[in-house]
Amino acid sequence: MNFRTPIYLLFLLLAACGGQEKSWELAEREDTNQGYLEFLAKFPDGEYADQARERMLELKELRGWERAQFRDRMDNYRRFVADYPQSENAPAARQRIYELERDAAWDAARESNDAVALQGFLASYPEAPQTWEAQQLLATLAPPIPEPPPAPVGNFRVQVGAFRTAKAADSEVRRLADLLESTLAGPVKIVTPKESGNRFFLLQSQPLTGEEAATACEALRQRNQACLVINR
Repeated sequence: MNFRTPIYLLFLLLAACGGQEKSWELAEREDTNQGYLEFLAKFPDGEYADQARERMLELKELRGWERAQFRDRMDNYRRFVADYPQSENAPAARQRIYELERDAAWDAARESNDAVALQGFLASYPEAPQTWEAQQLLATLAPPIPEPPPAPVGNFRVQVGAFRTAKAADSEVRRLADLLESTLAGPVKIVTPKESGNRFFLLQSQPLTGEEAATACEALRQRNQACLVINR
């Protein structure tokens, strides 16, 4: 009896180990939460118990990621990141959150048809795929900014008349509009007595260099238009 008892116990132990090995191989082959639960029910403290529990956690995380991708909504991705911040899928979840927020911001800006909203979108998402469309839409909403007039060049003007009244000066400007603009390369200004310091309304060109003023005045004289080069 003393010899048979150890042999019997050894047989039971080997049988248990063999059963655990087979059960673990089956659980791994199925690789399901239910399969690992059944294994743990049989061998809660077995050799592979910790591996089974770890794999169950991995499967739970994987299902969470698949569920977030299937629904493709910000709240699902945010929940996944909150539950599994260290997951290898967490960066992809955060990127998708950014894309969904960007697309929602674009929809709101586009539907608002408002220049400020579109400018805000471009500032927040300068690399967005909607950038070109946003710029095109913005161009239709905002009037083009006029270019500033060129800075005056030169200290000379060509004077083509002096009149006692603004009405007479304006009438002469209208009469000579085509001639003066083509010859003087720009509109003629009516300088008021208040501006000039005398009692006449003067018709003067835009600022010119001395050479430009002399050339323009000579061209006017050849067309029988009296003129005078003055240093302003």
